[in-house]
Order: sequence, then C-alpha cells, then structure tokens
Amino acid sequence: MRIVLDSSVAIASMRPAEPGHADALAFLERARAAVAAGGARVLAPPELWLEVYVAEQRLAASRASRASPQRAPAASAGPLAALAGLEVELVAPAGEGALTEFLGLLTRRMRGRRPFANATDLVYLWAAHGAEATVVTLDEGLLKYHGVVCDVTRPQHVRLG
Repeated sequence: MRIVLDSSVAIASMRPAEPGHADALAFLERARAAVAAGGARVLAPPELWLEVYVAEQRLAASRASRASPQRAPAASAGPLAALAGLEVELVAPAGEGALTEFLGLLTRRMRGRRPFANATDLVYLWAAHGAEATVVTLDEGLLKYHGVVCDVTRPQHVRLG
C-alpha cells in the first residue's frame, strides 16, 4: 500500500487536545510497523517536513512561554520528532510538464465544483496522484477532494498490513 501522509496527521499527533489526536497517534504507529515490515510505503511532498517543523517549533515556543514567560523559546525535543522512526519518501515533481498535466486533469475533473482550497492541498493531491497513492489526512477541506484525482481518507480508515 502507498500512502501520502498529510501534515495534519503528524501535527495532530503532537497535540493531545486536538481532534483526531488518538487516531493520528495510532495511525503513525501502525504506519511505522507496516513500513518496517515492507507492507506499506509512506510518501510526501517537501511541504510535509516544512509544515511539521514549523508546528513543532510553535508548540515548543508555546510550552516554553507558559513555563516561563521571560524565557526565550526552546527548541523542540528533536527536529521532526512527530515523524521519528517513520521512513517517509520524498516525492518531487519530474518537471513543469508533469505539474501542468496534473493541473489540467484536476480542473477537468472538478467540473466547476468548489474552488481549490489552497496550493498546499494541491501539492498533497499531486503527490498522491503521481504515486498512485492515497492521501491520509485529518484536514476537512482536503477530504472533500476524495476521488477527484486520488483517494483521500482519514487515518482511522486506513488498513495497513
């Protein structure tokens, strides 16, 4: 099984109060085991690492300011701790032509439906489409794109072998 991991899952795993926290934690553990056993591949565009890094830094700064408002923001426990132990393969575009072709396909399949939410959502859809993978997300806006160019699902619905 090939999945494209959306940052919303990794970010929810870091925030106990966030909806989907338990599902995100459970999914990441199952994904680690499935990848280690050779039963799954986890892929992502570069945005995953950037979004998780920023979220971890903000979380660390928030915790530090609550502990001691005069202290400078602390660094997180480790860079990209939410992804620790999970092998994630980078998906990069083959070139401008591949992106243009994907955008044309997406536009045709949308047939006037709601406008695209944002460029980051499109990057995850593009990565999944190109890898013939399923996007795993907690992002409600991204879930609405299910079936347009690829499968999009929630972490608790993914069956990993």
